[in-house]
Amino acid sequence: MEKLALKSYAKINLCLYVLKKREDGYHEIFSVMQAIDLYDQLTLHKTEKGIVIECDHPDVPKDEKNLAYQAADLLFKERNFKGGVRIDIEKKIPVSAGLGGGSSNAAFTLKGINQLFDLKLSFQKLHSLGSRIGSDVPFFLYSGQAIAQGRGEKIVPISLYRDYWLVLVCPNFKISTERVYGDVKIDLTEDKSFINLEICDNKDGFFGTLTQFHNDLERVVVNRYAMISQIKETLEKFGAIKSSMSGSGPTVYGVFEKKSQAEEVTKRLSEGDWQIFLTQPIPGKS
Repeated sequence: MEKLALKSYAKINLCLYVLKKREDGYHEIFSVMQAIDLYDQLTLHKTEKGIVIECDHPDVPKDEKNLAYQAADLLFKERNFKGGVRIDIEKKIPVSAGLGGGSSNAAFTLKGINQLFDLKLSFQKLHSLGSRIGSDVPFFLYSGQAIAQGRGEKIVPISLYRDYWLVLVCPNFKISTERVYGDVKIDLTEDKSFINLEICDNKDGFFGTLTQFHNDLERVVVNRYAMISQIKETLEKFGAIKSSMSGSGPTVYGVFEKKSQAEEVTKRLSEGDWQIFLTQPIPGKS
């Protein structure tokens, strides 16, 4: 096999709670994450040496700042591997949008190179390497539904109801994740005992719990960008069961029970100053 094509999926945060500031400078979080069928197309090509990144999006770095580059470099060093790889990235996931595109690219690069070069690294080893690249990277190795804890690298797969549709609205501005986390106010008295994920494998339990979820980072972003609140209100006016910002934003998603309803909302919002996507959850390991 000389090349390998992979779908590198995006994610949304169904909830994201910031629990405390850690001694290592990161924040302790609790998040329920869901992979969705919006994806970048990755194609890995064997080469004689070196790592080359090609991408059709001008804002994606093609050097060691690229997380897929870091993933390939880390794997090659781990195995003292002398070959090379060219990674072609066809971008569909918006950049710096709270959907985990770069982290997903890194995770699928780890899986892809392991397969393409038959490196025989265990899943646990890939998880360990992924956590060194970025907090969200390990989740994408599972690429389904999971609780993310620690700084995001501790993953517990779960089973959630998935028979719904998502409308993603991504405003045309970028937000610094580091700055958002730096400004978040941590409520140590907040009671999170209502989080009962055991009932979320069925429709009523899932939708009931979903309406109680929130994203602690959303409060910070809304204070700077009123558009986030406006998008949420619009999605809810059009019938969203729930609307929320994903990650550190700026993407806002609305949850709709029926595809026809989500399609109508997508059509109505298609003329706004944003990117809009109709998508749905995907199951576990792919």
